[in-house]
Amino acid sequence: MVLSKEEFKVLAMLYAANIDGNIQSEEVKIMLQKTDFDTVEKVEKLFDKMSDMEILECIRENKALYASAEADRMDLIADLCAIIEADEKCTMMEEQMVKTIHRMLE
Repeated sequence: MVLSKEEFKVLAMLYAANIDGNIQSEEVKIMLQKTDFDTVEKVEKLFDKMSDMEILECIRENKALYASAEADRMDLIADLCAIIEADEKCTMMEEQMVKTIHRMLE
């Protein structure tokens, strides 16, 4: 499934926000600072219908379009870190997820 660049970024941020099983309001605020409400709402509906494997596959499919350059990858990783740090605590699971996404984008 091909996404727009903004949709791709929001999908990855939602994945990061949901890694602990609960998307916090602080995490949504970060997403809304990065893109518009309509994009977040559209991707959230799509996200809710997808399994973890489908989400990861979608990220893999779109990485060539939106994360092939080092600067794009670093921007996306920075966005994911901002999501994780939004609730002012970082679990080992969240740290591992960032490492996994980083390896997947290489």
